[in-house]
Amino acid sequence: MADEIKDLQKGITDILVAIGKIETEIKQLGNMANKLDSTEKLAIEAMQSTRSAHKRLDELSLEITDLTKKAEDIKKEIEQRIDNDKRQGRDDKRWIVGTVLGAGALIWKLIESITKGGGAV
Repeated sequence: MADEIKDLQKGITDILVAIGKIETEIKQLGNMANKLDSTEKLAIEAMQSTRSAHKRLDELSLEITDLTKKAEDIKKEIEQRIDNDKRQGRDDKRWIVGTVLGAGALIWKLIESITKGGGAV
């Protein structure tokens, strides 16, 4: 009977040790569950932040596209103004050349008429 009591005590001790190990593992599982919850929250926040950043990048891309188009339009307008100014400069030169030639012809006729003894044109 003493052996049976010792065997029962040993069995109870083994059961208590096993229960202690199970309790420790349950606590570790609880800690892991808490860490998993924290990790999940961080992952959700990171995903939301990524979406927000992606949206801002898309908006910036549209703004850059708009600014590029405006810059190209301004460049074309400046090129047109330069071309117009060059044409206007050519027209001004033609006017000056025409005026000088006309004045030269008038002076030539005046000199010609004076040398021929005419007096008046």
